[in-house]
Amino acid sequence: MMMTSGEAMKYKSLLDAFSQIVRNEGVKSLFKGAGANILRAIAGAGVRAGYDKPQMIVFGNKYGSGGA
Repeated sequence: MMMTSGEAMKYKSLLDAFSQIVRNEGVKSLFKGAGANILRAIAGAGVRAGYDKPQMIVFGNKYGSGGA
């Protein structure tokens, strides 16, 4: 494992880390960052959904997916 802080390693393996976190903090602690990640995904989907219409207005059908 990579040590950057100079502290001793807390976990022996991925499974050990998972089991210690669940034991000490509970299952809910595994989902602490899920809310922010969901909001980021929604914002990204909004950007993608809102991209096509302005592109059509600016460029017209010049770069469309139509035939040759």
